[in-house]
Amino acid sequence: MTLIERIPLLNDQELVTLLANARRLDIVGTPEQRRGATEVLPVLELEASKRRQVTLEAATKKRGAATAAKRKAEAA
Repeated sequence: MTLIERIPLLNDQELVTLLANARRLDIVGTPEQRRGATEVLPVLELEASKRRQVTLEAATKKRGAATAAKRKAEAA
């Protein structure tokens, strides 16, 4: 299994760490490390973006439910 195939299986902290390392290597790594970072960065960014979106949607739903419950309690 390649690193790119394993990215969806990483937990959030592992993803953040790998993304930070890839960004660092893309700037200060050896030419080989830069090539590797260039390959994996788009996939890491996409996965991180998907996870942020899911978290944001969950927070929005939770906030909406809390607001609805508050309105209902005030109306009663």
